[in-house]
Amino acid sequence: MKKGVVLLVFLFCFTLQGQEVPQITTDSLREAKKNMFKTNLVPLLWGTGSLSYERKAIGRLVVGATVNYRPESEVPFKKTLQKIVENEDKEEATFNVDQLKYSNFSLAPEIKIYLGKKGAFNGFYVAAFVKTEKTKLDYSYQFDELLLVGEDPNFPIKGEVKALSGGLYFGVQWSLGKNLYLDWQIIGGNYGSGTINLTAHRHLTEDEQMELQEFAQDLKDSFKNLDYEINDNGIKVKGKIPWAGLRTGLSIGYRF
Repeated sequence: MKKGVVLLVFLFCFTLQGQEVPQITTDSLREAKKNMFKTNLVPLLWGTGSLSYERKAIGRLVVGATVNYRPESEVPFKKTLQKIVENEDKEEATFNVDQLKYSNFSLAPEIKIYLGKKGAFNGFYVAAFVKTEKTKLDYSYQFDELLLVGEDPNFPIKGEVKALSGGLYFGVQWSLGKNLYLDWQIIGGNYGSGTINLTAHRHLTEDEQMELQEFAQDLKDSFKNLDYEINDNGIKVKGKIPWAGLRTGLSIGYRF
């Protein structure tokens, strides 16, 4: 009986020697981790939080989505926006970007392909994305005549823009060791259109209506597909506007 047991053990060990035991390497462990969370540090400079999730689909192909949120605050890049909306034929613009505040939420599903030999999550990549976003606007128009007589000059005009756009961007990603990655979104952009709706309700005198007429017409001159309505009960502005954005950033990622 003992001889039989010894013989079985001998045969088992002999069988194991004939098989190749797979080696577990750092690269193989990383390949098993197909998910990644990222946060983009650059939008924090103008008060926007950005969080991305990516998952390896097959080969060098990665799918994911980015969520951005910006609480209500003043507009960044004020000089650039002021040039877009002001009328070049007038010495003084009726729109004052200093009186504008906004908040924004966006969601951007994307597909990304890595071009290097190391495959997904490493090296240069090209990405295509679709972006849907909602921007709430709060603009305080000021009647100068009311300011002169000591009354409240502010006429709050509020509303939102719902936009849909698509675009491309290019970047490169490096492993920092273990599960950490650095993603440099070099350059890209998106373009589309948005639907704008603005309203304000308050009794308006004839002089105030005429002043607002000039303000609304300047907006229409800047964005051709806008319509507006002004009467003694307030103002309404609605229509289509072009919508564009710049895609760039520097993100820290965690792979799991």
